Amino acid sequence: MVARAKQKHAVTRTAKPRAARARTSAAEWQARCELAAAHRLVGHFMFADLTYNHISLRVPGEPGHFLVKADNLLMEQVTASNLVKYDLDGRQVGTSAFKASPAAYNLHAAVLQARPDIHAAVHTHTPANLAVSAQQQGLLPLTQQAMRFYGRIARYPNEVDDTTREGADRLAAMLGKQWVMLLENHGALVCGTTLPEAYIYHHFFELACRAQVGALAGGGKLILPDAEVCAARAAKFGRIGIYDSDSRDWVASLALVEKLYPDYKN
Repeated sequence: MVARAKQKHAVTRTAKPRAARARTSAAEWQARCELAAAHRLVGHFMFADLTYNHISLRVPGEPGHFLVKADNLLMEQVTASNLVKYDLDGRQVGTSAFKASPAAYNLHAAVLQARPDIHAAVHTHTPANLAVSAQQQGLLPLTQQAMRFYGRIARYPNEVDDTTREGADRLAAMLGKQWVMLLENHGALVCGTTLPEAYIYHHFFELACRAQVGALAGGGKLILPDAEVCAARAAKFGRIGIYDSDSRDWVASLALVEKLYPDYKN
């Protein structure tokens, strides 16, 4: 087992940035850099579950292809060159020393195939979203962050294994027209029309889940705003299509990655 672990660790170092960059378009390389940055940010804010969480992004100009994390990497180890490319049938595209896990390519392929309007998706198992995914009431509108998602969260029951394509297709169908889903007893899926949007809404969703766990653990009577208030906040602050590469939160986040993790562009 030690030898196998060393071999796998060695694989994480075999990506050749120059070779990878030479065989991709400028637009795809930019997308790879931004997706690597998003993984670093999720890892930085302690949202990751070892190698088992992942973010996907459609390849610019290639709506039938997407990029996703390799199966043997932590979020903090993702770079532009070690991201892997798949089609919407879950088949790997191009030459790479890396591969994604079936859980990753099945889930993201199914969602992106079912929803052409989705361009990026974040799937995580954090302690907070796992806790909320195990609560019958789901996410309560206890905070400003939570109200963004009021009446806008789909649920996937823990019945069919969503790491298989059959389960992933069922999950995508149950997502419907929503952009956020609680996978019961499993975690969360947050989607966006852009990578910055998926990342930013995932961040808000995580804060909302953490606040709910804290409020319930603290005891006492909860303050639940009126439905009209929650709906108004969701309509104002939970809109889709408002976060792009110029969004201040994304610009600030990229600056943090540049400072702390400059190797993400390798």
